[in-house]
Amino acid sequence: MSSVIGAAAVALAAAALLGSASVAQRHATLTVPAYGAGDPRLVRALVRRPWWWLGTLASVAGLGLQVLALALGSIIVVQTVMTSSIVFTTVAERLLTRRRPRATLWPGVALTGLGLVGLLVALDPTAGASTVPPGGSTLVVAAGCLAVMAAAVAWSRSPAPAGSGAGRVLALAAATGLGYGVTAVQLKTVGAQLATGLAVPLQHPALYVAIFLGPPAILLSQAALQQGRLATAVVSVILVVDPLVGLAAGLLWFGETVTLGADALLCAIVLLAGFVLTQRGAGYAVPVRPPPARPPAVPAGHRNTV
Repeated sequence: MSSVIGAAAVALAAAALLGSASVAQRHATLTVPAYGAGDPRLVRALVRRPWWWLGTLASVAGLGLQVLALALGSIIVVQTVMTSSIVFTTVAERLLTRRRPRATLWPGVALTGLGLVGLLVALDPTAGASTVPPGGSTLVVAAGCLAVMAAAVAWSRSPAPAGSGAGRVLALAAATGLGYGVTAVQLKTVGAQLATGLAVPLQHPALYVAIFLGPPAILLSQAALQQGRLATAVVSVILVVDPLVGLAAGLLWFGETVTLGADALLCAIVLLAGFVLTQRGAGYAVPVRPPPARPPAVPAGHRNTV
């Protein structure tokens, strides 16, 4: 149990950094010209923005903590806790924009947190043996992930019919979540390999897949953040796909087990409801504006007479 709590605590800190980083990076993307998904000129423009560097540094620190959490405990626990970054994204976006959110936002955040904690308790995940997925399976999964990401980029860059913008952003966000999830699986594999020797990861494709898939996933996330309405809306989609990949990998590759029952299903529904409410609350209500300033009173002796 102590290992579960330790991994969850580190993952929570990683979620806080990554959630806040998304807001800082989105703030930067709105100050540069719009480029198509996968266009490296977007990153070239962003490197001149201090907010992008702030978000990137937070992302690197958050990724480091995520790797540590994956080394400490179950990938199912870590990737489930990482969904809490939607809360930190929401709070950071509200603070940065200084605008009043819609009424459904905070109930959505509360339900997300409640569903997350309940789901972890209900699933009662247990870590399996530190197994390493076969190299062939790793390459097949990586190729499938890359194909999905390429398809999302191609769709987003094709001529857009009216009303298809939201679907394209959704596809980019989903592809980003898939890329993040598969990359996390490779990092978990590398962590298991390091336990047997520092040179062992060099003999397995997991390390190279993580290096190869990580940058395109980050590039997709920048495009989705730039084209999406709010960082909260984009991140919420990523955080649905990412833990599902971790759940599948934990059960199929790493020998982890969970308890599936009615209570887990109920908590999953609560978590999903929290995502939906957060998504709806991602828009802004009418900003609270200060009353217009009254012109200063003119002394009677200085008034113009007609």
